[in-house]
Amino acid sequence: MAADETRAQILAAARAVLVSDDAFSMEAVARKADVARMTVYYQFGAKTGLLEALMDDLAHQGEIDRHLPAAFQQPDALAALDAFIAAFAHFWASDRVVIRRLQALAALDPVIAAGNEMRQGWRRHGARVIVERLAMEGCPPDAPPSDAVDTLAMLTSFATYDALATSERTLTDVTSLLQALARRALGVGVAG
Repeated sequence: MAADETRAQILAAARAVLVSDDAFSMEAVARKADVARMTVYYQFGAKTGLLEALMDDLAHQGEIDRHLPAAFQQPDALAALDAFIAAFAHFWASDRVVIRRLQALAALDPVIAAGNEMRQGWRRHGARVIVERLAMEGCPPDAPPSDAVDTLAMLTSFATYDALATSERTLTDVTSLLQALARRALGVGVAG
């Protein structure tokens, strides 16, 4: 149990360092967690291991592991599309500043970028499943499947969410806007 508590303490410290003005380092995280730097290395192996664990923890805290399966279990493709978009909007909103900082680190560090790209690949795979389901259920997107997948992947990205999530828009507003944009861009479920 103590190891789990230490791990949680280090992940909380990593979050805190990411949202501070301090440079992100194992030393900064260890100081913030009030543990020895070697404890951080023991728990996570390296900075990339710590960031991967933080991304996993963010996904869990943002309930993506609960919302995505529910999206794919929706009774029809249009409901699945809406739920898929809502799952990512909810996730991106769950810890927006930390996610923004992680995205910035991924842009600067090729090793972190590789882990981030793998996660983006999972989202793209989910988009492909939704697009295929739309086609199978009689409402194929207007665009070729690869373009439809790219469009849905773009609309469920953090960059798109972050651009739309202004102080004037609630999470519900952003989610509804993204759902409407997706339906229009894909040409599905829109009254003509």
